[in-house]
Amino acid sequence: MLRTGIARMMTDVVTEENTARSLGSGSLAVYGTPAMLLLVEKAAVALLEGRLEEGMTSVGTRLDVEHLAPTPVGGKVSCAVTLIKIEDRKLTFRVLVEDQTGIIGKGTHERFLVDADRFQAKADSRVVIF
Repeated sequence: MLRTGIARMMTDVVTEENTARSLGSGSLAVYGTPAMLLLVEKAAVALLEGRLEEGMTSVGTRLDVEHLAPTPVGGKVSCAVTLIKIEDRKLTFRVLVEDQTGIIGKGTHERFLVDADRFQAKADSRVVIF
C-alpha cells in the first residue's frame, strides 16, 4: 500500500567503475553523479516493489538532486528515499545521500505510475526503422 512517510535505504560502494572518470561525467576518481542518480532511482523503485497494483509500474520523470561533495574510491554511499507526496499517479520522494563523512547529495525525485503493458506498447510504437 502506498502512503506518505514510507522510506527505503540503499547503499553503494565507490569503485573505479562508478567514478566520474569511468562514467564520462568528469575526469576524477570520485563517485560519479550518474551513479548517484542511478542509486536514487533504484532506491525509489525498491521502495515501490510489492506496493503497486497488478500490471502497474513506475517510471522516473524528474530528478532534482544536488551533488554536494565528492566520495573517493572505496567510500560507502547510502541513499535514503522517502515518499513525501502522492498526487493521483505522481509520486514525489525526498532524497538524502550520505557517505561516511556526511551529506553528499539531497533533493527530490518524481515518478509516475503507469500501466506497464500500455506504456511499453506506446514506447515500442515510437521506434523508427530506417
